Amino acid sequence: MPAFNNLNSLIKHLNERVIKNALGNEVAEKVRDIEQRKIDKTVYSGYRPSTSDGEPWVYKRRRDNGGLRDRKNMIADVQVTSDGVKLSVENVTTGSQDNFKIADLIEYGDNTNGKEYAYKRNRDGTADQYLRSRPFTKNTIEELKRTGEHIDALIDGLKKQGIDVKKK
Repeated sequence: MPAFNNLNSLIKHLNERVIKNALGNEVAEKVRDIEQRKIDKTVYSGYRPSTSDGEPWVYKRRRDNGGLRDRKNMIADVQVTSDGVKLSVENVTTGSQDNFKIADLIEYGDNTNGKEYAYKRNRDGTADQYLRSRPFTKNTIEELKRTGEHIDALIDGLKKQGIDVKKK
């Protein structure tokens, strides 16, 4: 570990190297874990068509293969700010037939910010289920606040880098 001449240089090092690393690795992975669980519960279980396989009539859900649940579509961005370090994780999944990002449409429902589902009707009359809000992002945030799993992940990430931290 480098030598530090003052507290500000230590804080700068911690933010730019240690905390940024832990947020971008362990915490981002924990957020992805929880988001996947919330997608399963809120999105996929929130709309189960009456087909024999429970899949929509018009399309096949891509799930972990380029779909909403695919971790590669959950992009983490870590920024050092004047207040510390900030992590954001954005689900950038696009529709299979276009480059239209579908996360907001699923999160907030049909006709959000002028975005609309292409298919307003389906054979079994359950379109209202997939046209309404299925807030997987909101539910992910609520789960993190409730459980504090992101804090545990941060502590683990700091410990891996030789920083001994105890949870209050």
